[in-house]
Amino acid sequence: MQRIYHDLFHIAERIQQIDPLYEIYWNGERERYEIFWRGKLAFVVPFNDLDVRTLNYTQRTRRENADDIEREIDEGNAAIFQEQNKKIQAMKAKIKDYVKYDFERFN
Repeated sequence: MQRIYHDLFHIAERIQQIDPLYEIYWNGERERYEIFWRGKLAFVVPFNDLDVRTLNYTQRTRRENADDIEREIDEGNAAIFQEQNKKIQAMKAKIKDYVKYDFERFN
């Protein structure tokens, strides 16, 4: 892995301004950027390049924002659960109609 101190858009320096304990590395084996905090992997940059999205992502994933991120995940999961529940209820209604139709047809 190669530590990144400087880059074209000064993203590495700006990440250091967010938290001086962040270290940016290029993992050539996996072809991705990785951000470490106090020697531990904090996150993998989900973009191919270091750019403003990386800055936004770094700011958003800070430990101080963990409660907000957890809330967003919970809200997203709740929405998915509601949508799945609606589909299940619609499927149950269709099955009920089919059973009723078959019952009436043969009786």
